[in-house]
Amino acid sequence: MSKSARKHIPARKPIKPHHETKPAPKFNFKSPAVAIVVTAVLAAIPFIMGKYIEFNSPDPFDSGSYVYSAEHIVKGARIGVDELPSAQTGTLLVNIIGVRLFGFSELGPKLIQTVLQAAAFVLMFIAIRALFGTLAASVSVVIASIYLSAPLIAKFGNVKEQHMIAFMIMGMSCFVLYQLKGKWWYAVPAGAFLSFAPLFKETGTSALGAVGLFLILQPLLKHTSWKKTGVDILWLAAGAAAILIPISTWMAIERAPIHYYPYSFLYKPFFAKHQAAEAGAGNTAEPTESKEAAAEKPTAKPGLILKLLPSYVRDSWLALGPAQMKQARLRVLRWYSLLILPIALAAGAVILRLIRIISAGKSTLIEGVKAGPDRFVPLFAIWWLLDMSFVWISPRSYEQYYLPLNASAAMLGGYLVGAYADRVKHTASRPKWLAIGALGFMVMVIMSWHIFFGIRTSPHSGVKYENPDIRRGFLQAMKTASDHAKGGRGPWEAAGEYIKEHTSPGDRIYVWGWEPGIYVTAQRLSPTTKAFEGLMHTISPQELSRRVAKILSAFKKQPPKFIVDSRKIHFPWDRPPLELWPIVHYQGMKHEAFLPNDPKAIENYNKAWSEMLKRGPGGQQEAERFKAMAPFRKYVMDNYEIVEPKQYVFTPSGRMVHMRFGELVVFRLKDK
Repeated sequence: MSKSARKHIPARKPIKPHHETKPAPKFNFKSPAVAIVVTAVLAAIPFIMGKYIEFNSPDPFDSGSYVYSAEHIVKGARIGVDELPSAQTGTLLVNIIGVRLFGFSELGPKLIQTVLQAAAFVLMFIAIRALFGTLAASVSVVIASIYLSAPLIAKFGNVKEQHMIAFMIMGMSCFVLYQLKGKWWYAVPAGAFLSFAPLFKETGTSALGAVGLFLILQPLLKHTSWKKTGVDILWLAAGAAAILIPISTWMAIERAPIHYYPYSFLYKPFFAKHQAAEAGAGNTAEPTESKEAAAEKPTAKPGLILKLLPSYVRDSWLALGPAQMKQARLRVLRWYSLLILPIALAAGAVILRLIRIISAGKSTLIEGVKAGPDRFVPLFAIWWLLDMSFVWISPRSYEQYYLPLNASAAMLGGYLVGAYADRVKHTASRPKWLAIGALGFMVMVIMSWHIFFGIRTSPHSGVKYENPDIRRGFLQAMKTASDHAKGGRGPWEAAGEYIKEHTSPGDRIYVWGWEPGIYVTAQRLSPTTKAFEGLMHTISPQELSRRVAKILSAFKKQPPKFIVDSRKIHFPWDRPPLELWPIVHYQGMKHEAFLPNDPKAIENYNKAWSEMLKRGPGGQQEAERFKAMAPFRKYVMDNYEIVEPKQYVFTPSGRMVHMRFGELVVFRLKDK
């Protein structure tokens, strides 16, 4: 064909992402203004309820540890030397900003999380509406708001998963808008957001991985050219560099250990020899993660898959017996059943797309999805499937682990809702499909009923709740948050407030176990570089002994005025707590009392308790951990006294608890 002839061939018009008919003259949900208002109201209800609950529910666990580390660093502590944060770089950065702006509290990080999540929902609505239509965008945002705010899994707000999810949603939404509009100013923030998400938790790579696979699939499926794919990757890389370079520079200025740098797992092996040389030269800095991980090798030999996992996860699996492993798997399935609505929508979207692929011819398939919404289903599906898979990695299965899959499911489910909306608009039997929609809405309400009104069985254990107030729905959580707003306090808060009243700002305290929120309530810091411990039953006895030695070394330089023994049951949840002042059982285990500080009594107790531990789930290793704690117990019993011992009472089961501090035991430094 000649060039002149080709000039007269009309150009093919691009396929629009979504087509909508003109709005009816009366009230019409397809009107952008009405859609925005209705969606904003429906999404705001669970969002505001969730934030009220979070802001009135202080976290004694993860959030407390993040805020503590941020405060210590703001006060001048060096990362990896004076302070060993449990938080990864992204979480630490958010908490440092929050503490700098709003002080030593959870307020700042929770406010930042609120703003990030609200921005994510706005971008989600814009992106899904451009892809699948107004109804799909509204349903996706409302479901995301409900499940990401649900007390069942949302925890206390300032958790790494919530921050991470906001960046994944914003990154994915910007990427979709870039694919639709082709403007670089969508690609750069997409690269920044997507690359920042894994800095909160490694599972944030799900969105980044989905985008990477999607980009590779496009030229393979002839949806675009390899040149265009290369340009896309360069723009995303520019966004990633814009966020990662400043953070890496900050870490370099702080002289932080290499494992605190962004994506250190990619290049940390190249620094192993250099770190070993530093150690051999007598470097006295706090050991890096790689050294500590090497000291935490369990006695059981891990398989090939476990060897690829971080030590935190690997050691958790190795600590479990066959029965506990089975329970860990059942626990995931129980959580899946509680999140049935977003999972069903996502699965329905995947099934619908597969049906359309099977029913379409090859040429129709390629041409039909080249610029249409169908080609984005693999993007969301890969993201969702990765989120669904990642919850199987760790046997701990904490509730917040199940947050990410709801975000990806909500965006993927928009495809199913959009397909329904198109069918309603273009079908001759509209009343029939409207009835199907009404039935579907009722099914959605039923599937999410427990999110608002609570559950009857613990997803962790599978056992029915005895106390109806802990059924974990919006209804019960609102009541608990309201009680706290009116002055109600838990035992850990009571302990923190007591310590605050009986210390000055310069005094130091120490909390044994994983209840670092006590530091935040008390507004006091620890003399140790590692201020809290939650891995005492999974690290080796040798590593536990080293950590105890470091704690006591710090105590010699600056004895804490108060020590709190959380007596918390830690993973794997079948081991007795490693107490700082043992509580002994008598009269056939029906009653308890503190062990007398008498050498003979201590010797007899240590021998009997060690034998008992050897016969228990932890076996010889748990007995060795108990032995490793002996110097810590001796230090506390010799130098501290129990706060208000007359305030201890017996529960109906014979359990000895403090009237204000519950299971916690608070120790005060003796006057010299």
